[in-house]
Amino acid sequence: MSVQKKKKKKTTIKFNNILILLVLISSGFLIYHILLLGPIEATIRYLIIGFIILVNILFFLFKQKKSKNIALLLMILFIGINMVLCFSIRKVYGIIDSINKNKIVYSASLITLKDKKIDSIDDVSKYKIGLIDDTLSVDNYIIAKEMIEENNLDHDNDIKSYNDLLVMLKDLYDGKIDLMFVSSNYSVMFQNAEGYENINNDVKVVLEKDKTIQKKNTSLSLLSNNTSNMKPFSVLLMGVDSEKDGLKKNAYANGDGLMLLTFNPQTLNITMMSIPRDSYVPISCRNNTKNKLTHAGWFGTDCMMQTIENVFDVDINYYVKVNFKGVVGIVDALGGVNVEVPKRLCTDNSNRQGQVCIEKGMQTLNGEEALVLARNRYDLKLGDIDRGYNQQLLLKALLQKMTEVRNVNTLLEILQTVSNNLDTNLTTEEILSFYNIFKDILASRKYQSNDDFLNIIQIKLAGDGRKQYFSNLKANLWVYNLNEKSIKSASHEMKVNLNKEDAVMEKVFTFNP
Repeated sequence: MSVQKKKKKKTTIKFNNILILLVLISSGFLIYHILLLGPIEATIRYLIIGFIILVNILFFLFKQKKSKNIALLLMILFIGINMVLCFSIRKVYGIIDSINKNKIVYSASLITLKDKKIDSIDDVSKYKIGLIDDTLSVDNYIIAKEMIEENNLDHDNDIKSYNDLLVMLKDLYDGKIDLMFVSSNYSVMFQNAEGYENINNDVKVVLEKDKTIQKKNTSLSLLSNNTSNMKPFSVLLMGVDSEKDGLKKNAYANGDGLMLLTFNPQTLNITMMSIPRDSYVPISCRNNTKNKLTHAGWFGTDCMMQTIENVFDVDINYYVKVNFKGVVGIVDALGGVNVEVPKRLCTDNSNRQGQVCIEKGMQTLNGEEALVLARNRYDLKLGDIDRGYNQQLLLKALLQKMTEVRNVNTLLEILQTVSNNLDTNLTTEEILSFYNIFKDILASRKYQSNDDFLNIIQIKLAGDGRKQYFSNLKANLWVYNLNEKSIKSASHEMKVNLNKEDAVMEKVFTFNP
């Protein structure tokens, strides 16, 4: 054999070895990414993995037999397919994984009234500064304390402690203090408080600081790979009042919606209960002092969840926060939703600009129009009560429309919108577990001629709204007193769906032939 032929043979063997190595590496990456999909179609995934392993063995045998160029071309094609599939799975998994934001960016601001001659931290000397006494609040207290120490603000200034944010804000407006520390979400927190609707125009920020903190994993892992073994669970859905795109920073739950859902995977029963944000209830993280429920959101998601749990005696397993842009994006990605609009409604758009109106009757609403239904309360007879019911109508329409999704691009668009504008304590594996539920819903729909195959039960709380005097604020504020009987009835309905209580037959009919 000539030297040239020997060199050519060595080069061919080396190339073959490199290809086999690339086949093994790309196959390993693909198997890893397939395993990431955990709960989704376990049998099919393992068959695919078995097929990949078999192909690798065949390629190795072809190499040993010095097979022709066709085998080499197949190996190159196989490597390419592996990498494309890896990229596709990684993209989808990455989007889903980003829904649960592992780290939260908290932000605190030192604010003062705009007419004060305080334009920077260098001007802050010999002033009275308000600070909330909630030592567990990251943005209202912990970051504020860091800012005080970093700028030696406690040396030349009087730091006054408060146990109520609204009282502290009132003192700022009344001139009893000159500055105050508060979460940088203060505009969202206070813009619906009476007397502070124009807070963005009234105050200015002197100093601001961000702090990134690892989120606690509060998930209870109620889901499993097998739909039949999934336990019923509850979800607190919180609408965040924000026109910004994205939920990268901590967002409070005192926006335009609080809805408690329960879901039973075996029966496909869903209960929906909207909770008026002005509900006058004991706030768990403030020594159970009664106040508006929306104020619980000022002290974080945990405080809001615990407060609602105590009122309704129902454990909340998960929370989901979604903002304005998220609602608009999801509805538009679905091509609109069909809703029976109760009356003509108008409000500004998701950028708080212009005006968007929707007409009475069955309508196909786009994203901005759906947001009108979810946000408007001033044109409704019962205000926030009726708005909560309208939000239930919208959510019901969204759930029904999602069962019609068959296009992969539409699904990816929805996931992308959700990942940017939604935050939850559901883990990635638990989110993937919903694939099995979704598959059961689609199977159920095949045998249902109407749109109510999900068995959605809408719960409407009873109560009465009135002005109540708050001595600490020296002001009358609107509150909503929930009817105790209504609370017990709603609690029972949810516990039945969670398999915590048995259903009670309220009336028994007899018939004598």
